[in-house]
Amino acid sequence: MRIFGRLAFFAAILVALNLLCHYVFPAQIDLTQRRIFTPAPQTRNLLASLSAPVDVVLLAPKSPRTVAEQNFHAAATMFRDLVATCRQAQPLIRLHDADPAESAAAREWQEQFADAVPPCVLIATGSGPAAGHEVLTARDIAEFLPGSALQGARVDFLGEQALTGALARLSAGRKQSLLYATTGHGELSLDDSDPASPRGFGLIGEMLRQLDCRIAPLDLSAEQRVPRDASLVVVAGGEGRWSDADAEKLDVYLRQGGRALLFVDHHFDARLKRPAPCGLEELIAKFGIAVGNDRVVTRNIAGQVETASPALPAAGNHPLVRSLPQAPLTLLDCRSLSLSTSVRQIGAHVVPLLVSHAAPRAWADADFRALGAPEPGGPDDLDGPVAMAMAVERRQERDAAPALVVVGNAQFASNRAVSASSGRIHASFFLSSVNWLRGRRELLGDIPPQRHEGYRLTGSPADHRGLVWKSSLVLCSLIATAGLTVWTTRRIG
Repeated sequence: MRIFGRLAFFAAILVALNLLCHYVFPAQIDLTQRRIFTPAPQTRNLLASLSAPVDVVLLAPKSPRTVAEQNFHAAATMFRDLVATCRQAQPLIRLHDADPAESAAAREWQEQFADAVPPCVLIATGSGPAAGHEVLTARDIAEFLPGSALQGARVDFLGEQALTGALARLSAGRKQSLLYATTGHGELSLDDSDPASPRGFGLIGEMLRQLDCRIAPLDLSAEQRVPRDASLVVVAGGEGRWSDADAEKLDVYLRQGGRALLFVDHHFDARLKRPAPCGLEELIAKFGIAVGNDRVVTRNIAGQVETASPALPAAGNHPLVRSLPQAPLTLLDCRSLSLSTSVRQIGAHVVPLLVSHAAPRAWADADFRALGAPEPGGPDDLDGPVAMAMAVERRQERDAAPALVVVGNAQFASNRAVSASSGRIHASFFLSSVNWLRGRRELLGDIPPQRHEGYRLTGSPADHRGLVWKSSLVLCSLIATAGLTVWTTRRIG
């Protein structure tokens, strides 16, 4: 009876521990260094906002034969694990594996959605006229990079980005957000998608289309007003000055509740020895932001002054600030932003988003007549930290409504900047600003690609032989130690 009681007590402890782990701790714990098995906050927010079931169907043969099917099979393995993780947070996600050659349900899905050509991932929600769907291919889910003699093959898993984008488009309904990018003032070109172009804006446009957004050019000189269907207006810098008529049309749109993303470029006027005005300074001042006639400079470790200044997330609990990556953006010749001292015509709340380093490392230099390298302490200089990007909210009775995001530089959104090694940070800031302005706060945040790398053991043949015999020696020693311990225990007992 005593032995039975001990066994029962031990079993009760095990049951209690299992129940505690089941209800208190998560089903899986991500111990990877890059947290590759943990969904991004943006994904978790979007999953929490789902209100209708979503079917995720892997349409592919069970036994891959072609190269395309093999690539999809490898990508689908990682995508299946991602969906399983998402289902733990949102049970409305339903995962199906369907082989069109064996499954009648797979053939029905193909008949209903003609563009679902295997191998692919079909994401569908709703039924009847309200049904919506998205189709993802292996190229959308993963990018396979060949290895070398010193480095194993690599896989950039893009499945979380693709899944989140598809869910965002489906959850937004059939009506897409329509963005207008102004033209006619030397802005970044929406039609230019060359990755090396410093004046192109096409790569950002493609990223917007992957979300539930549509972007179109807008020439205000040929229009009477900003179109009424505009979700927001993007002013991507500009080399020319805005006319009073164009600025007035944008002003009317904003005063009527419109929203805009404004990039104010720095263009030096050699005759006046100062930045050339863009024509929007007075409009921006109405919302409480003063655009400086200067540029933010930073002193590097070697003591040299650079015009390419790191822009760090500002302190505060603003949702747009919290969604920004901790790594800084790099803004070239960025004009400073500060609170306007003029009489505000629009009640607004101004929040800094990006700031420079503190003085004496960084400052806004306004002395363009001085010879040599810039030095702090000028009469019109501003000591760091200097605001480089600001957000404006309209004051309402219950909640603040997004109105503006103003950045003192436009080059960070160019194709060359976005396609650079740090381009993901620049694109994340742009997309987060757009999502905040259009009211999609659940999409704020950054989803980096997850890189899976193979590891190679390098060394001489002697090193490989040493690894084999040393491992064998350690294993035999452990077995011998365990056997000796058991034999000694029995002899003593």
